Amino acid sequence: MSKEAICVVLDVGTSMAKEMSDGKTRLEMAKDYIRMLVQAKLLFGGKTDKLAMVYYGCNDTNNKLNEEHPGYYENIQHVHVFKRPDLDVLETLADAEPEDAEGDVLDALFVGLELIVSEVRHLKFKKRIFLVTDGGGATKDTQHVEALAREMAFQDVRLNVIGIGFTEEESDDEDGDEMEEDDQKESKRTENEIANEKLLRKLAHDADGEVFVGSQISDALNFIRKRSVKQVHKYKGPMNIGKMTIEIATYGKTAMQNMPTLKKSSRPAEEGVSLDTSVKMERGYWNKLGSDNVEVTSEFRVKAYPYGKQLVPFLKADEALMKYMCDKTLSVIAFAPRDKIKRYWCLGSVDCVLPLADMGLRNALKFSALVQALNEEKAVAIARYVKRKNAQPLFVVMTPEINESMECLYLNQLPFSEDVRDFMFGSFDEKQKPTQEQKLAMRSLIRKMDLTKMIDSEGYEFEGLIMEETQNPTLQRFYQNVEKRALDEEAPIEDLEPAIAESVKPDVQLLKNAHKELEEIKRLFKLEVVEKVQKRKKRHWRDYLEDADISSVVDDDMAQAKKLKADAKAAGDDLNMDDIVAVKVDQVSSATPVADLQAMASRKDDVTAITRGISQMWKIINDFVQSSYGTSTFPKAIECLTGLREVCKVHQEAKGFNSGIESLSKSFKSKKSFWDMVVGADMKPISKKEDPASTYTEDQAKEFLTMKNEPEPEPDQNPVSELSDFSDLE
Repeated sequence: MSKEAICVVLDVGTSMAKEMSDGKTRLEMAKDYIRMLVQAKLLFGGKTDKLAMVYYGCNDTNNKLNEEHPGYYENIQHVHVFKRPDLDVLETLADAEPEDAEGDVLDALFVGLELIVSEVRHLKFKKRIFLVTDGGGATKDTQHVEALAREMAFQDVRLNVIGIGFTEEESDDEDGDEMEEDDQKESKRTENEIANEKLLRKLAHDADGEVFVGSQISDALNFIRKRSVKQVHKYKGPMNIGKMTIEIATYGKTAMQNMPTLKKSSRPAEEGVSLDTSVKMERGYWNKLGSDNVEVTSEFRVKAYPYGKQLVPFLKADEALMKYMCDKTLSVIAFAPRDKIKRYWCLGSVDCVLPLADMGLRNALKFSALVQALNEEKAVAIARYVKRKNAQPLFVVMTPEINESMECLYLNQLPFSEDVRDFMFGSFDEKQKPTQEQKLAMRSLIRKMDLTKMIDSEGYEFEGLIMEETQNPTLQRFYQNVEKRALDEEAPIEDLEPAIAESVKPDVQLLKNAHKELEEIKRLFKLEVVEKVQKRKKRHWRDYLEDADISSVVDDDMAQAKKLKADAKAAGDDLNMDDIVAVKVDQVSSATPVADLQAMASRKDDVTAITRGISQMWKIINDFVQSSYGTSTFPKAIECLTGLREVCKVHQEAKGFNSGIESLSKSFKSKKSFWDMVVGADMKPISKKEDPASTYTEDQAKEFLTMKNEPEPEPDQNPVSELSDFSDLE
């Protein structure tokens, strides 16, 4: 049940004008609390939530019960009718001021109860009354408390009392100082206020309601600052364990709360006072290859998936056929020890598995027996999970949970092999392992900073940083500024509320208690300041010329040019400017292997450069194939192979290519995906037709790619020992 109807009953009587210790009046503080409630409903409430507001202690009277019973229910005004919370509620609240009258709190609650009952009737709504008061005003008929509590219980209406200036409930272990402080607090309040507080506490207790005082108020209202999510099952059906079935349902337990999506609005439409300021987005597709800008309509568009450099198109009908078809199911595959499931295997959100309540006692007993057996054996259930028909099958683990309120299984998704990231990290050597003293110091620090055993200023133990009470600072700051801008478009962007900001920072008292342990950690794990090495400043060629003797540089270059010219003249070749300024390449790199090989093959000053280049290129091709993750570097290997064959063919180096392709065939022909690429690129040996020095004919070269490798000779069944030659010497 996610729909909710709330009636806010606010005391605006004379006593609400009194000032508190912080300078605010009681009414101003009450308005702050109601504003938090309304803003929470504006941000997180459902579309069907409703809110009404009633003031009592007013000079005027305006409510339905007074019209039906003149002379009763006076000084009570119905100021806001039931409707979805909006900015009008906040504006009405902002105008509320203390008045010179007093109202009866029980009468005001009867008016609020009548409003909720007449509005909701028999519809499935969660019904609540928020009463905000300091307990001032006369209460005439206190004997009506029991009747009011019974009627609230009968109508299933919850009462939440926000007490302004109410005292904290006394604990069992109170000392004299606490008693004196309570007496001082009560001395500032009238006897009537104290009596009304006791009356409201009794009413809240009898009506199964709650009274919030002091810091409890903010906690209670902050609890509302969560998006209301309807309890809907994700899966409802049988859980199969072999031939046994248990009827269950799964519900979401935790899920990441994303940032709200912003709606696009038209500023010109807002300035023109238009009723519709929404923006509609349209997407167009245009052909990049054509010279004219021609839009491609939907009937001419098709989805295509990359396969290497190629795009493989699929029609909508093909996509439907490609989907994995399966029925919805939750089938237990096996059981495993709980400690064998690694924590980092759990993916995504968590679901809660419960037995279906309407399937009888036998079904519930089977589920309970399973949970208790898993818990006693410290085991978990591994299952195949399909939430709905034709949905993606999931691999899940179900962990037993038994507490005072329920027995259930928590369901976590496990990864498939494609979901695991295999990152390799170096292990610690002996020098990097901590000493026994360092381990003991770290253990002591962990124990001292244990959140479950924090100590407050009075020496009491409590649990800190409770997840259910810790709010997301990013979301809360966003909501905080949206609330401000809703009321004032010129409002500046504010910092996060200090109370929320402090909740995600290290606790000051916790760090203070662990001061000794932290100092010990500093002593045992000394940090040394390492001077930052200055990077070499980039210099241009002109800077080097300024530092060097220009004449010597020019003389060296001229000498080199003359040598190249003389060598070329002796060889009968022409020398061009490219030969003079070209950079000598002595190594084939993996970054630009084909270009480097071509450069080495073109060198005329070193006839052995091409032989070295071919050898280095074969090594790079082997590395690409051998270290490839799947087929990721196969295209790069084929590119290198194509460039190598072309260079060997042009420079008549058939032997260098053919011997390499034979070796490649023996090593990697079993890798079908790679060898298919080799065949597709027609990387056959260089034939006699292309290079007369080749030993392959044209037909032999064509047959090479499809020919099976010769099987390796089987090892000798009776190998002769290496020591057999020496056995006679003994």
